[in-house]
Amino acid sequence: EEMPEPLAEDPAESRRQYADVDEFSRPLVASDPDLDRHGLALLDCPDMQRLQANEREGENLRLEAIVRAAEICAGVIIVTPRAQLEIRDIAELVRRRLPRALRIYAVNLIRPPETAESVYHELCAALKTERDPMCYAAYDYLVPASADFSPAWDPHRERDDGEPLPCFFRVSTEAGENRPDSVDESRSILRLADAARPAALRQKRQAELLGDLARQAREGVEALEARAAADRERTRRAAEELYSLVHDLMHDADGGLRIKMDPAIVVSFKTSMERTAPVHLKPVMALRRRIVDRALDALRQGRVAVSRVFPWMSGDRPYQRLKKRLRKRLIQESDIEKLLDHWAAALRIGSPERTWEAEAADILKRYREEESTDMDPEDWDALTRKIWRDTNPLKATVKIFGSFFAGLAAVILIPFDGGASVLGITALELFGVLGFGGLVASGTLRKLEDKMKEKIGYRQFANLLAIAGDRLGVPRACLDGVMRENGVVDAAMPEIVLPNSFGIAEAGWRICRVDREAARRLLERVQSWEREDHVRQAAS
Repeated sequence: EEMPEPLAEDPAESRRQYADVDEFSRPLVASDPDLDRHGLALLDCPDMQRLQANEREGENLRLEAIVRAAEICAGVIIVTPRAQLEIRDIAELVRRRLPRALRIYAVNLIRPPETAESVYHELCAALKTERDPMCYAAYDYLVPASADFSPAWDPHRERDDGEPLPCFFRVSTEAGENRPDSVDESRSILRLADAARPAALRQKRQAELLGDLARQAREGVEALEARAAADRERTRRAAEELYSLVHDLMHDADGGLRIKMDPAIVVSFKTSMERTAPVHLKPVMALRRRIVDRALDALRQGRVAVSRVFPWMSGDRPYQRLKKRLRKRLIQESDIEKLLDHWAAALRIGSPERTWEAEAADILKRYREEESTDMDPEDWDALTRKIWRDTNPLKATVKIFGSFFAGLAAVILIPFDGGASVLGITALELFGVLGFGGLVASGTLRKLEDKMKEKIGYRQFANLLAIAGDRLGVPRACLDGVMRENGVVDAAMPEIVLPNSFGIAEAGWRICRVDREAARRLLERVQSWEREDHVRQAAS
């Protein structure tokens, strides 16, 4: 902001200050005893309707100064050349930007033989919305014929310095009342304080400002409501679309829910099978469990250890078939990235060039490392007892030797062998990999699948959705609402708000609600001020 400077008392220097286009944003301060006598103070902003040399397109520093000063201005005097009444921008400027205080129009440089009342009617036509505007007129003092149209009491006729100045007089709508001999000195603009008394103007302006405050308060609350509703709708759509795509990713073609097979889940399953196994099978279980133990050791030691500990698997045909089958069920970064591409396209967000590799990698990494849903030992034991009750002991022994523990080892190692990936298979696929497909009745397996979905699958699904939402900047509250509507349990993952997420850094999503009680109190208070002001005006 430019600091103000005193207006020079020397006329030549003051004109230079006014004409300095490089300093048009600097306020000039001056005092006049005659203004004190009338009880007036003026904020002068010449050429407010015109863009100056040092201003950018769409910027008008002096007009903005008037707008900012509107609350302390009881009225606005618009001085305009006669020629500019025909320019539409004047009416637009007045209607859109100037304060709704008393507006006084001073039309300058009228040329004979045009009459003041014809100018007044053209002003009314230009403004349209204002009825009976207060208008002053002045004839072009550089045209000699103007002397026959200006009032005889023109105070500038006898100026010692000989500098011509306009003589503004109040225009009447009646033609005969604007003749020079009919315009008395009381209609001079120098008597403005008589025509519009400052005390009355202040009171009127206060009422206008209270009315403006009430209107702005109502409109502000409505705008906040509309903005909050729009924000909620945007974030809700983002949550719904993300839910749909994660749902498709985590379900197979038959609608089965894919479960993330962590080593911890495999160990829990193995341990429960051993715990609930018939007594005569426990030695067999203990003998073969080392396959899983070696797989877990290999996982901890790294990729080289896998090939060293399980060299026989590379040539084992059943294992290779199992490996090929399970690799199709891996969830990899490319799958998450494709999901995010579809999500962005459905919402029409982001640019076509934008890629989602970083988000996909972060989502899968957090899901792989932090998602740890498992069943309680009691739930596992209830499930494995049903398996043993429905399995022929002899066939079970064969499967334990042939595929059960090797299948568990493969479930542990395949995601590791697949790089940055997660194995997601349905409970029925797991039972098939472990060799129970031909041993346990399909009805029983379905019940067991439902149990694993209830205790593990839906929670994992909710956690993956929550992790994806956190990374994308979709508010967790929106995701929770969508999950509840679809009968999915709440996510157990702690919410992590990332300032650099797409929703926050790029889309600017937010979820908020207007405090209705606070809004009600605000509106009631403003209405109370309005009532008090009406009482004061009536009393005065």
